[in-house]
Amino acid sequence: MLTLLRDGSSVADTARMLTMSEKTVRKYRDSNVLPSQIERPQRTYRTRNDPLEQFWPEVQERLENDHRLKPYALLQWLQQKYNSADDDTIVPDSIRRTLERRVQNWKLQNDVNKEVIFPQIHHPGDVVAFDFVDLNCLKVTIAGKQFDHKLFHAVLTYSNWEHVHICHSESFEALATGLQDALHLAGGVPKRVRSDSLSAAVNNLSSDKEFAKQYQNLLSHYGLQGHRINVRKPQENGDVESSNGHIKTAIDQSLRLRGNRDFGDHSQYRDFLLEVVGQRNFKRDVKLLEEVAQFRSLPAQRVATYTTLDRNVKSDCVLRIKRNSYSVSSKYIGLAVEIQIHQDHV
Repeated sequence: MLTLLRDGSSVADTARMLTMSEKTVRKYRDSNVLPSQIERPQRTYRTRNDPLEQFWPEVQERLENDHRLKPYALLQWLQQKYNSADDDTIVPDSIRRTLERRVQNWKLQNDVNKEVIFPQIHHPGDVVAFDFVDLNCLKVTIAGKQFDHKLFHAVLTYSNWEHVHICHSESFEALATGLQDALHLAGGVPKRVRSDSLSAAVNNLSSDKEFAKQYQNLLSHYGLQGHRINVRKPQENGDVESSNGHIKTAIDQSLRLRGNRDFGDHSQYRDFLLEVVGQRNFKRDVKLLEEVAQFRSLPAQRVATYTTLDRNVKSDCVLRIKRNSYSVSSKYIGLAVEIQIHQDHV
């Protein structure tokens, strides 16, 4: 504008060429300063109605009771509370960004620290990483009794698609069940599988930390290339390590919104976990399709998810299996029996 005026163009011609109003041209010509140099008064009024005005007191009360609640969980809670089947626009998805800013400001004012996240780059169809997550800290109960358990947690590192399987120990049986379930649900086999040096997969007594025979057989059956991280280097398996924290947080958030941590039976709790994971996987479908396009086909059959042992029954009718004792009928004295060790029963 200033260049055109200096070259002799009229105010009207300059305004027309720059699609500006003549008033704006005269304003900056007479002030002789750039727009960025003008000090503007700070706006203290809203330009539109506050979409959170009627909900914020409830949200703030929730945050005061538990500052670890996330904006997405609070939005789901508001939608479940106020949106009906007939009218789903009372709490629309469009307020999420406003809610995130408001919650962020509240946490800044109340000195709530944020979680540190390290981004990583991955390739489709390359790696499935797994780990075991201890969920005892969530204090889940089944029919009023403490439920001590872990999760086998598998993550496709490109799409972040994940699968969980309830188990009670970091056993090969739990590993074999969870990993095979993940591969079959995902719909194919990636190139590699990554884990830490857990004893169910790695023979830690060997000098070169080679894979345990059962685990190697499982990898060979699916044509997977095994990769273990170095001891005491969890950052090398950061994809699933980070996701471990996120899935634990998501479960905890859903339990908080649920209002209690007691379930009638194991199947009810399992369905609850699958619903949480399903919600997390919902927006990963596009990237999952990219992964599936790079997968190899699944084998025709699965590997048995139990371990077999042969034992002779002696006169005391007691079988000692993995530091536990089991009694059998006296009719088996002198006979050899086959023992099948599953992840939760023998």
